[in-house]
Order: sequence, then structure tokens, then C-alpha cells
Amino acid sequence: MEDYSIERLLKYRFISNVRISPNGDEIACIATKSYREYKKKNPESTLFIFKKNMEIKRKIDGHGIKSFEYASSGRSLYVCGNNIIVLNNNGMDISLNFPGEIDTAKWYDDSRIIFTAKEKKVNGEDDAYFFEESDSFNSLYIIDMNSGIKKITEKLNIWEFSVDGKNIYAIASECPQESCWYASKVYKIGIDRDIKIIYDPEYRQIGKIRAFNDNVAFLESVMSDRGVVSGDIILISGDKTKNLTEDSDSSYSHIEFFNNNIYAMENHMSEFRIKNIDTGSILWRGTGIVYPVVSPEFSISLNKIALVFSDTENPGELLFINGDEIIKSEINKELRNSPKYANELIEWDSNGMRIYGFLRSLGPEKPLIVYIHGGPTSFSYPAMIDRTTMYLDNGYSVFLPNYRGSIGLGRKYAESNLGDLGGNDFEDIINGINFLKSTGKIKTDRIYITGGSYGGYMSALAVAKSNIFRASVSLYGISDWVSFHGTSNLHLWDQIHMHEDPYKFNKYDKFSVIRMNSDIKTPILLMHGIEDPYVPYGQYLEFYRYLKDKNKKVRLLLFPREGHGFGEKMHMIQQYRETLKFFDENI
Repeated sequence: MEDYSIERLLKYRFISNVRISPNGDEIACIATKSYREYKKKNPESTLFIFKKNMEIKRKIDGHGIKSFEYASSGRSLYVCGNNIIVLNNNGMDISLNFPGEIDTAKWYDDSRIIFTAKEKKVNGEDDAYFFEESDSFNSLYIIDMNSGIKKITEKLNIWEFSVDGKNIYAIASECPQESCWYASKVYKIGIDRDIKIIYDPEYRQIGKIRAFNDNVAFLESVMSDRGVVSGDIILISGDKTKNLTEDSDSSYSHIEFFNNNIYAMENHMSEFRIKNIDTGSILWRGTGIVYPVVSPEFSISLNKIALVFSDTENPGELLFINGDEIIKSEINKELRNSPKYANELIEWDSNGMRIYGFLRSLGPEKPLIVYIHGGPTSFSYPAMIDRTTMYLDNGYSVFLPNYRGSIGLGRKYAESNLGDLGGNDFEDIINGINFLKSTGKIKTDRIYITGGSYGGYMSALAVAKSNIFRASVSLYGISDWVSFHGTSNLHLWDQIHMHEDPYKFNKYDKFSVIRMNSDIKTPILLMHGIEDPYVPYGQYLEFYRYLKDKNKKVRLLLFPREGHGFGEKMHMIQQYRETLKFFDENI
């Protein structure tokens, strides 16, 4: 048997941080390996700066390169570790060091830079600390190339920011813990430290803030993970606030101001469009995935567009779109001749709602893996190479349901499982499988389920609420909502999505797998990273012990040095080997 085709994924470069220079003559992006080397914190990455014909102008290699930006004059910078590097065309680059962890940097004007960073703490032998009382804030700073660094904010955690040449607009919270992101507000901040709140989304989350000429726009929805951003477009202009996409059946993941217009990345069931929100005109469209997967983006300048796109026929590449001309990068060119698999959009009715997903079938008789995405406010999509491709390589069809609570059909759809996690959204998956059977798209009883994070929860839930799966492989998911709330660094997330006080012990008990007292018959393989702060691995220690005490078939594979997801090369290989081995053994 082929070695699970993991090598193709390991060769893949994920391309992000696409930027077009103000004069439209350059395009930049960051290409990152899909894995980390043993004990490395960050994967290797490369900053590419292309000429407009996609000839490489400059290439910079490193670990953890991020946050590339152009100034209006065309000067550029990028962040790597605790350094901001200003690139000069004469090759005399300037490295600006900060004693801490730099997150993001942007130009304020041609000689000043705004950046966010956490100051480095020095611990001595007395390194005990009070929980949640000594965490560092991600603060705003300004660098004047002549006079040095000045701190702008105190006791305010900056998650994102944008600059319009006069003010800084930030998504921020009054506490620095990861869970505080779920209670962020929009702040207007002057470099003279004049700070005021201009928008409170209440229980919703906000992201992708953009500012231009005293206008500020951002995305708003209930969101599951910081960085996984999609929702409606909210515009604040003067003293007026307006939802520009209210009741849309599309999700929006990116916005840009250009020539006094707002352009947006629109996703309708994985048909992506770049749309002028003011006129409604479509500048580009494609069915597949725009990268980064968690938060698709684009760049626009002088009516030229750059984005990273993949469909089922092509690996992800940087596209430079100038009218009818499209020029493509060759970052992933060695993967262009990889196997290609058909993809079918599937829609079905489930408990009063129209649900969608994708089927990648090798034939109705082939065994089927049901792959459940995380979030829940995320989505599965059609692409040439992703984390399900090796299942297809090894003879399995793959079903990717975008259950209620997913992205791709607007904010109402994304918020439709609030207060019902593990209820109708799980039934959407079962009803989708039944639909495939009733239409003859699958004719097999060899059905398996897997997924990570919320998909891991669903894969664990599947063994308690159903007997239709031959086996489950559940990755870093939740088994007990009460203990999750007490030990996760996302304790506001579950309250928002459960829509209930955890200490009522109502929904939290009702939807916890280990509290369902089910007669579990399905073999299950659990996998977890022992450094996961989002879903602590104690969730699977609990579930493993619960199943062992009941003499059920369960195994638990723990990965050192891994957080929420597996990134070290050998860990990724082992994940796929063990998954397919477990499915192959349970026929």
C-alpha cells in the first residue's frame, strides 16, 4: 500500500499574507511549510516579492515570517520573531529589535511604524505566578525611525488594528487572556493615547478591521476561533453604523477599502467572489478555496487583485489578476500532476433546514469517511490537496458536511446552532449520510467518522448517539463540557455557543459524551496534543477512562509538544497512519 500519500501534503506550501504594492508593480506573499521540524516552534517560511509578471524579485527564508506590509510610498516591512525588518531597494535593510514578542506591524506613514507586541518577562528562581493576574498585554507601540519607540496603550489587549493615516482603529479587550477575544470591542486610538470605544458587538465577535478616511469596517458574527473570521460587514461612518450585508445568504471573510469603495471576499457554498459592495459588481469568482483556509483574503490596488486559490484541479497558487489577464505563481508547481478527485456539491433537508456539503466519491461501493470540520463556525471545501486527500488515495470516499453552524450560507446559518451544540447540527450529519444512501450515492455499510476540535467532539459524540459508524477517530475534542469550561483558556466561547450559564448543569450535562450513559459499541481511537490550551488533553483522559471502565474498545494516542492540532512532521505522518490502520482494522 502507498505510504498514505502524506508526502504530498508535506510538500505543500500554504501561501498567505498577499499584498500588492501601491503602484501595482509588485506582489508579495509568505509561503509556509505544512509542518514543523522536530522540536521546532515554527515551520519554515519564505517571503516572496514578485514583479508583476510573477518573476521573483526577492526571496527571504526564515522561521515564523509574518505580517508583510507596504507603505503608501512603496516601502515595505515584515515581522520575524522580535524583529521588524524594513526592506530597502538598495539592499540596505534595517532591522528594528524589540525585547518581546512582536505580533503585527503596519506603516503609520513613510517614517513611522505602528506595531503590537507583548513585553518579555524575566523570571528568576521565584517563578510562581498568580493565575490570570500576570499575563502580558499585547500593546500598541509606535516607532519613529529617528526618535525611537513609544508605547501607546496600557492595560488594553490589541487583537487587530488598522491605520487610516490619522488614527488607529483596533479590535481590543480589557483583559489579555485568549478568552477575552470573545468580548472585544472596537476602539479608536490616537497616537497621543486618546482612546475611546466606538462599537460594542455584545455577544458576537469581530475581526478583519479596516480603516480609511475616518471610515472603519469589520466583520461581525458569532465566531468559534480567533483568526477564523467570517460574518456580516459592519461599516461605521461618522456617527452612523450600518450592517452592509444583513440577511445575506453568503458569508464574508475579508474587506478592503479602495477608491472610496468597499470590496469584499464573499463565500456562497465555496463559490468565492470578490465583490464591490457599493455597486454589487463581481470582479472575480472561483469554486474551491481561497487561502488562508481559516480566513480567506485578497489584496487590491489600481484595480489589480491578488489572492491565493485552489480548486480540485489545481494546488494553491498566488493569482495576480489584471483585468482579463491572470498570472499564476509556481510555488506548488511540483504538485500539479498529483491525482485529482471529483467533487460534488450535496444539499439535503434536515430538521427544517437546508444543509450543504461535499462528496468526493470513488464509487458508491467504496468505504466512506465522514470528515467533520472544527469550529463549529468554519467549513469544509473542495481543494486538490488537503487533509482528506490521503483518504482518497487509499481507497476511501470522503463526505464533508457543512452542518448548521458552518460558514458559507450567511450569518444566520452560521449562528443557527447556538444553544444546541451536538443537537441538530449532529443530526444534520446523520441526515446527510441517510440522504447519500437514499439517492444511491453510497452503497456501503463501511462508514467511518473523524474530525478535530469541534469535529473531534462530533466524532466522539457519534459513538454515543449512533451505531452506524464502523469506527471513529476523534482528534483533540471535548468529552465533558463542564470540565472543559473550567480548564480551557476559551471559557467565554462555550458560554456564548451553549447560550447558557455552565453552572446550571443543564445543556452542559445534556451534550457531554461521558454523561450520556450510552451503550457504546463503536471502536474509537482518540488523539490529543498534551500542550493544547484550547481543549486540554484531560478531555480525552476522561473519555478514555470512561470507556475503559466500561470495557469498550478505545485507544488514546498522545503527542508531546503539540497544541491544538498536530504540526511536527512525524506526528502528522503517525496521525494518518494510525487513522487508516484503525479504519482498515474495523471493517
